[in-house]
Amino acid sequence: MNRSDVESLIITIDELIFSHTGEHLDDLQHEILEGVIDHQKYADIAQKNNRSQKYVKETAGKLWKSLSEILDEDVNKSNLKSSIKRYCYYNFSHYRNVKDVIQINNGNICKGSLDNESIQSNFEEATKVKIVTKLIKEGLTIEQVARVLQLPLELIKEQIEKDE
Repeated sequence: MNRSDVESLIITIDELIFSHTGEHLDDLQHEILEGVIDHQKYADIAQKNNRSQKYVKETAGKLWKSLSEILDEDVNKSNLKSSIKRYCYYNFSHYRNVKDVIQINNGNICKGSLDNESIQSNFEEATKVKIVTKLIKEGLTIEQVARVLQLPLELIKEQIEKDE
């Protein structure tokens, strides 16, 4: 991966974390992601950042746990890129205005010309879409779900069809 792809991936992860926790990645988390993407060992990341290997591993473990909860799949340093690719493809491939963001076929990961506000907005909408089925199971009608989540009715219907 070239530097711009690495930064794109880290920005994507930062926005994903922020959309769920309200907090951005800290410097060490950023360095861990960069190191993992560059196939560095925790010991090398620790040395580069003047931290203990144990602390870096613990911080990375918390990061993988957060991403696992957000992505609803087991995320670790060996499957980070593929997990993010799947998430981006599943959540953004149906948005026309984000087609240029998802360039899975040529190896780019959620990369494109959108600004952080657009990315944040798309993450928020994708997160809302993921809870549609849960709200329907709680007894809300399709129209109520669309109104509460402020999503187009057609998008709600598409999500229900996917989940069936």
